[in-house]
Amino acid sequence: MIRGIKVSSLKIGLIIVLIAVAVLALRWLDSSNSEKTGQQTSTCNLQKSDCDWPQQGQNWRVSLSDITTNNDTENNYRLDIVAPGAPQPLLVVLRGESMYMGEYPVPLVRNGNGNDYYAEFSAPFCTTGDAMNWRVDLQKGMTPLADQPPFRMVFQDD
Repeated sequence: MIRGIKVSSLKIGLIIVLIAVAVLALRWLDSSNSEKTGQQTSTCNLQKSDCDWPQQGQNWRVSLSDITTNNDTENNYRLDIVAPGAPQPLLVVLRGESMYMGEYPVPLVRNGNGNDYYAEFSAPFCTTGDAMNWRVDLQKGMTPLADQPPFRMVFQDD
């Protein structure tokens, strides 16, 4: 009887150790995969400051303005981008950061010279909470840019 309990305890202990090793291995693989794919770990909150970074020897800048008026029923935003030497067509894609709600392409309009772009949009609203955090990704058409900014660009829609 005691021998049966020892064997059962040993089996349960072994199962717990295997589960712990599997969880740690999955976390390690996920972190090494994000390093290989260049996923950014730091964030730039577009509602607090502009996001600037050097890209191919030029300085890129993304800024976000709230252009909501009293007559609007939802929040409206203007995204301004300075992107010297940007690949064409340059596109912005909104992706849910706090909850995945799909991908929303936002077409950019060239403003004057070839380096300035803008877009006016309202972010899709979330019905399950008060606020939604959105990530702003830049793409060449439907393909992510080869040179990504060194951070995630985010904003919160209330």
